[in-house]
Amino acid sequence: MMAAALMIVAMTMLGMQVQGQEITRDGCDITKGCFSEPDSCSDPATCNFFLSWRLNADDDNVFEMTGDASTYVAVGFSKSGQMRDSDVYACTDNNEVVRSRNTVSNVNDPSPELKGVSDVSVSVTNGRIQCQFTRQPQLDGGNDTYYYDLSAGSMYTIIMAKSSGALQDDGNIDYHYGGQVQGSRPTDFSKVESVGADQLKTKLQKAHGSLMIIAWVGLASLGITMARYFKPFSSGTKICDQKPVWFAVHRFVMVSAFVFTAIAFIIIFVAVGGFVDTSGQDVSGRSRVTHAIFGIIVTILAIVNPIMAIFRPHPGEPKRPLFNWAHRIVGMSAHVLSMITICLGLGAGESRPLIGGLASFVFYVMIVFIILHFAFWVVMEITNCAKSEGDIPMQDTTNYSSGNGSSSDHTPSNMDSDKTSRLTTMLFLGYVAFIILFVFILFISVAVA
Repeated sequence: MMAAALMIVAMTMLGMQVQGQEITRDGCDITKGCFSEPDSCSDPATCNFFLSWRLNADDDNVFEMTGDASTYVAVGFSKSGQMRDSDVYACTDNNEVVRSRNTVSNVNDPSPELKGVSDVSVSVTNGRIQCQFTRQPQLDGGNDTYYYDLSAGSMYTIIMAKSSGALQDDGNIDYHYGGQVQGSRPTDFSKVESVGADQLKTKLQKAHGSLMIIAWVGLASLGITMARYFKPFSSGTKICDQKPVWFAVHRFVMVSAFVFTAIAFIIIFVAVGGFVDTSGQDVSGRSRVTHAIFGIIVTILAIVNPIMAIFRPHPGEPKRPLFNWAHRIVGMSAHVLSMITICLGLGAGESRPLIGGLASFVFYVMIVFIILHFAFWVVMEITNCAKSEGDIPMQDTTNYSSGNGSSSDHTPSNMDSDKTSRLTTMLFLGYVAFIILFVFILFISVAVA
């Protein structure tokens, strides 16, 4: 018994993990500073993230944090407002606090020595982590470049992250995807004040995804399909500048797709502050970088194709067939690559969605769309081929004339033409409804994530 008691005392003195008290908002703006996401959550147990800080009698920083994750919840102190230069402390389901850091060069160093930290308590209850630890504001000797000085007057942006995936084999945290939030402004951790969450980055990410879905799942799909399969449906009708309806629709939706793509491209660069953070080499990390690279290629192709169209040769000119093939190849390449890029963003395979809170079923909705859309194209190709093989040049129709020798409006060829026209109209309207349905589902899923 005496040995057990001495062991408990020793563990406590060494700052080993023990159960802490329930984290509450009591004292926020009075005895401690607080940060939460969403800002309106009144009980830390219902917040996505919650962090509080105060000074103890030794002027050390005492932190409490919790989040709705079962593997780890982490707080990073950032000079720039980005993860790439943050000193990170994570409470894990191993009932310990581990330290990690992301350098300015985007190289993740997940195992720096845990220094200046004591009085650690971590608990995991019903898939939710909460913890408390004390951190010295600065180290004696200052031989750790990434141990940031939290003394009075020093300002750092709060960045919190969470994950319910597995830890690394050595117990250190892996890269998180989607579960991240940051403070709206730099914070002095020696002061008692509340800081709100910066929702702008999340909103910009959602806007980027929503615009790309409209551009490529909706507008580009309609524009390509209209030009490929529905020219005869509207070639006899002309509007505005005396262009066939199919061409006017194609031009309008493809120009709109380009505009939406350009806006979404700018938005995501603003949201991430440049190119995507390349930290993390697991499946999700590689997927995220691939998504960014493919997205840049799609945007370049989206710019090139309308420029080609502006300088296209007139019909009948020798180089017109060359333009037609180049225009199709660039357009189809951009469309196919955009589908892959969107799938990567929604969490393809073992990777996680790039938008926090996005339901896993959204990826499968996108897969269903791609399969059905490809199947529609295959059916239309087969139909067109069958129609071409079955076409017979118009012969003398006097056998079908009326009694006075004039041709009837109800010849078999005209009747077949009417049936074909009605079928084409139904196919076109059904296709438009199909596009609207899937764009709506994907758009709403991303917007409310």
